[in-house]
Amino acid sequence: MIQIEVTTSCNLSCEYCFRNDVVREGRNVDLEVVEKVSNCDDEFVLYGFGEPLMNKEIPKIVKMLDGKITLSTNGLMDVGSVVEFVDRIGISIDSVDERVLNSTRKGADLQKINENLKKIGDKGLLEVVITRDNFDNLKSLVEFAGEHGADVSLSNAVAPNWEIYEKVIYFEGSRRVAEIVGDLRKDFIVRVIQECAKGSGENFKRYKDILKEVNAEGYQLNLSSLIDFIDRVKFAFKAEKILEQLSDVAKDYGIELFKPAFFGDSKNRVCPYKNSLFVKVDGSVSSCMELASKHTEVVNNHEKTIEPYITGSFKTQEYDEIISNLREFEKLREDMNNFPWCADCPHVSGCWYTMKNEDCYTNYPSCSECLYSSDIAKCFL
Repeated sequence: MIQIEVTTSCNLSCEYCFRNDVVREGRNVDLEVVEKVSNCDDEFVLYGFGEPLMNKEIPKIVKMLDGKITLSTNGLMDVGSVVEFVDRIGISIDSVDERVLNSTRKGADLQKINENLKKIGDKGLLEVVITRDNFDNLKSLVEFAGEHGADVSLSNAVAPNWEIYEKVIYFEGSRRVAEIVGDLRKDFIVRVIQECAKGSGENFKRYKDILKEVNAEGYQLNLSSLIDFIDRVKFAFKAEKILEQLSDVAKDYGIELFKPAFFGDSKNRVCPYKNSLFVKVDGSVSSCMELASKHTEVVNNHEKTIEPYITGSFKTQEYDEIISNLREFEKLREDMNNFPWCADCPHVSGCWYTMKNEDCYTNYPSCSECLYSSDIAKCFL
């Protein structure tokens, strides 16, 4: 799969976007770059840090590509010029409550989205980012999708700042570990330390039993995180149940609901971008959109700087050379166990490796805290 950022122009300001500003006139991808990749794969996704339909050459671009084409749009501009030539059109919308919608996607227009969905028909997919702001509105959103015959893909937010991180409803730690630990008092660790000095006690015994069971199942134990974020853990379990109910609503309408995970799982991670390329608007290439540009993320209760990982450029290189440059990293992400899952590590708080996209396995770049690999965040592909 090749993902192409066809423009950096955008007509919205979304609160969880890593750029989070309106760029009316950004840069458009050169058609020569599109021509170079047009026959290199059988699947293309037109989406990046911009609104694809703001590139006036978009009708020409979709006709140039030889393969299945997915286009992701915010629904503000008319899809009429491309709908005939693409296989799937995703429309970003987080609520049918216009107050909520405009608080997360400033400038969004529900009426225009509605008009576009009528033109898209069964090619439609609603792309929804979940936070505490819109979680209670999801049922009405699924019903809205069902009335249009459009599937729904839900993703948790990847937080670009602390404000958004406070609104997320997932827990990065492994679900099985959360089940084993259960609901503990806030002062449990203090009591364990006190009893540890004596060598016995109910809390100390409970801790040893938890640690033994967690380790026996092949997990690590970040107990302080589980206790500190018990409210998020409870919310995540609740969210799982509610989304099961929404799946039944979707079935009643004959549409699909693609659900994210609300917990990590250190033993079950898959890179959704493996065997793919992300082509930036300037022709440079990265392994995925997540590693394509420098930005800040908040994950596992700490802030980190993602440094870009660029493997070449279609401005100066051919496809085979760029793929060759990616080969070693491609081998790594075939098996995500090659990267640690920091959420379960008791040393993640204050760990210097987590300040950037590197890890204690000596990987750079690292996918050690990638929410996409655990399905907490979903690619709209």
